[in-house]
Amino acid sequence: MKGKYSKLIQEYCEHGGVYVPPGFKRHSASHLAVIRHDSGEQKLVAKTFFKKEDLNYYISSTLAGLEPDCDGNLPAKVIDFKENIEFKVTSNGALVQL
Repeated sequence: MKGKYSKLIQEYCEHGGVYVPPGFKRHSASHLAVIRHDSGEQKLVAKTFFKKEDLNYYISSTLAGLEPDCDGNLPAKVIDFKENIEFKVTSNGALVQL
C-alpha cells in the first residue's frame, strides 16, 4: 500500500467495519475520502480526492441522485484525513462538520 493517507484510511476502515474495495489499493490515496452507506453497509469509495473542487464535482454528479434520509442528508460522509474532520453531506451537496 502506498502513502500515508492510504494507511490512515485503511486503518480507519478496519476499525469502523467499512468495506474497502480492491480498487482502493491501486493508487496512492489523497486526504479526502468518501464513505457511502446507501446499500445497507458502509463502503469506501475507491477514488479519493486532493482538491475540494473535485470532491464537490463527485458529490454533485454521483451522490446527488441518492435518496436523502429524514434529516435531509445523503447516505454518505466525507472524511478529511489531513485535518481529521468528518462531514455529513446534505441533500444540496454541502458538507456539514460532524
